[in-house]
Order: sequence, then C-alpha cells, then structure tokens
Amino acid sequence: MSEKVQKQTFTTKLYEVCANDELRPVMQCIHFIDGYAYAADGYIGIKQTLELHSILGKENLEGKSIHRDSYKAIMGFEIAEANAEGIYCKSATGQSAFFDYFPTEQMPNFGAYFAVKGQTTLSFIGINPELVTRLSKAMYNPSDNMRLQFTGIDKHIIIDCPGVDGQEARLMPRILESSLF
Repeated sequence: MSEKVQKQTFTTKLYEVCANDELRPVMQCIHFIDGYAYAADGYIGIKQTLELHSILGKENLEGKSIHRDSYKAIMGFEIAEANAEGIYCKSATGQSAFFDYFPTEQMPNFGAYFAVKGQTTLSFIGINPELVTRLSKAMYNPSDNMRLQFTGIDKHIIIDCPGVDGQEARLMPRILESSLF
C-alpha cells in the first residue's frame, strides 16, 4: 500500500473571492503582501496568512500576484514552488507546469481596506447570502464556524473563523430597496 504524500501547494480557494470583471483585471488576482494573501472583488475581501498554505518558496511570493485561474490550476498539483519568475508545479504522475505571475503596475490598497475604524451599534442590516457562501469556500475554517462583527450601517462586516489566526474577511452590507431597512 502506498503512503499518501502531503500536498505542497495553496490550500484554500481564494479564487472564489476574486472578481470576474474584465475592466478590473487586478481584481481577478490573488495578491501577496507582507506574508499574507489577499483577494477581493469590491464587495467581499479576504486577508489570509501564508502560514495556512504549504506552497514551497513562500518568500518568493512577496509583492507578486497570481490570476485566479492560475491559482485554481496550481491547487490541482501535488507540489508547487514559487520562485522569482513564477510558480513551478509538479503532479504525482510526473506532469509539470509553470505559471507566470500576473503583471500588476499597482496593487489595491488592502491596508486601508482592512483597517479597523470606528464602530456603531445597528438594529438591521442586509447581507447577500451568495457572497457569504463564496467567502465560506475561500476561508480556512476547520471548525465550520464564522464570526461576523458589524461595524456600521454603511460599513463593512468583519468576518473571521474562531481559532484561526492570520485570516479575516470583509463583506459590504446589501442595500435593500434604497436603504438598509
């Protein structure tokens, strides 16, 4: 009986959070900044520590971006190693592939997006359940629990998974009939 080898690649489906907007190609990518992977589409966003991933050469991802389609394909390989030019992948059957980084002139300002600002109390808020579903697919969540923190009537909702450090998401509330009520 053969022993199963631990995959060394990306481990969460961050591509689920990326935009599908041809006019904003930078939002179709996962971005790597300061030891974190970021993905967003303008309505939802996720910040996730690279410690949750087993890809080799993580330090080579700094300041780089990968298109969501490439990221998804990379997850199908058993071994992925980042170098200065891109990510080299190898399957258990010996197939290999190389994925170039996505050329980005300027990354989104994720620091501002994930900054915690003043918070207020709310009575009601609208949420698009499809966006929550996409986030649940992208987040590392071994306990299947998500915690939502409401920050204001027209401000994002902070989402995390209890017991998982180095990961948080943002979700914009939904407008219901020209107001949130």
